Amino acid sequence: MSAAVTLALLFFLSVALNEQVTEGCRCVQRHPQQQFCSSDVVIRAKVTGEANSTRPGLTAYNIQTIKTFKPLHKKGIQVIYTSQSSCGINLKNGEYLLSGHDDSGRVVVDLCDRVERWDRVSSVQKQYLSMYQRGCVCEISPCTGASCLIKMRQKKCLMRVNDSSSLDEAALRSICLRDRDGFCSWKKILDNYKSS
Repeated sequence: MSAAVTLALLFFLSVALNEQVTEGCRCVQRHPQQQFCSSDVVIRAKVTGEANSTRPGLTAYNIQTIKTFKPLHKKGIQVIYTSQSSCGINLKNGEYLLSGHDDSGRVVVDLCDRVERWDRVSSVQKQYLSMYQRGCVCEISPCTGASCLIKMRQKKCLMRVNDSSSLDEAALRSICLRDRDGFCSWKKILDNYKSS
């Protein structure tokens, strides 16, 4: 094989592999309810610092679980993990809303999960965290233009997305719930909720 062919092949492989890495971290914007429903665990936790990792390629953080919204198992979570790749996250000490996935009994969080400082979670979202589980039977589907105007009863809620891929503000202040007839629709739950 000539040097030029070998060089071209190596270049092609390096571009292809590089594309896989960058594609692996591309996250689709989702409604917080979708993130909740697709996660194995959702907690409010205080990060207290890095821990010794028992898994190669993962960074570990010590946490104190404050509240569990979606439990993975009955015991409290004391350590969470994140990838050391470009998909990993860097946590500072403080309180967070964390969603993650089970990986052989360990909770792993990455850029596509919900990782948000607790003081930046809106009071509406704090209220809905204890209600999202009820809405996991519903599907939330993105829509654009005229497709968002469909008002038929269905088993999903439509969420308007625009060209910049920002999420529908009205949907962010709502929760998708199923009614007694089995159809799903956006609901606003408004009361004098006080967040902590």
